[in-house]
Amino acid sequence: MLARKYDNYAWEEIEYERPVERVRKVKKVDYKLVRRRAAVLVLLVMVAYFAAVARSESLVRTGDELVALKQQEATLLLKNSEIKIEVEQLKGPERVTSIAEKQLGMTVARNNIYVKADSRKVAYDGYAYAK
Repeated sequence: MLARKYDNYAWEEIEYERPVERVRKVKKVDYKLVRRRAAVLVLLVMVAYFAAVARSESLVRTGDELVALKQQEATLLLKNSEIKIEVEQLKGPERVTSIAEKQLGMTVARNNIYVKADSRKVAYDGYAYAK
């Protein structure tokens, strides 16, 4: 029998392949780029803030205009109702008769006599009859 040749005995260390540890490369921080990005971010936040303030101010101004227009509408409606009442008073028959009597010298005819006619036929007697 042939003898085998043993190179490794128990007391010798067996070398295994060790996994290669990945060394992280430490990136050099570019502070100029970080400052630039921070400045852009701050600028965007400021622009958004000023836009919100301008929009809010615009809404407040529009609300104030609306309140003023509603007050003006209420005033004009009140004035319109007063003018309508005045027009109705000026159109009234009392005013027309008073103007006719005072300015034009007219009088109301009081000598017309109206009598209700019966359903039967009546001979004409010289008076005016109303139905």
